[in-house]
Amino acid sequence: MKRKFLKILPVLVLSATISIVFSCKEPEPPKAKITVLDQDGQLVDEAMVVIKAPDSDNSSTRVYLSSGIKEIADTSFTEDGIVRKEFLYESIYRVEVTKAGDNNVPTRRGIGVLILENDETYEETITITPQTSF
Repeated sequence: MKRKFLKILPVLVLSATISIVFSCKEPEPPKAKITVLDQDGQLVDEAMVVIKAPDSDNSSTRVYLSSGIKEIADTSFTEDGIVRKEFLYESIYRVEVTKAGDNNVPTRRGIGVLILENDETYEETITITPQTSF
């Protein structure tokens, strides 16, 4: 019995070591890719994208981006119809998109939700229309 145990012991130690090494990997922070489309399915450049907590009426809410903590909300603009963000924590955020209108086109809006998890890039496509309001 003792001999069997001595033969199995190196295998057990090796297995435990491998498990510990690979299970201690730090998770990658969550990322988001927000794509903004118009009613015709075309990418919308320079649309304002606001990311905020679902309950953003509270003045103590924050958005935790890897580039820094933003009070209340983070605002950015699409480049070629896309905004990419990296966050610090798993969380859920509300996204509001606005594209200002001109004489021929009214202001268009859309809303979406980001559900962020470590080691993943959440992709959200938001279609903006004149009928959508916040």
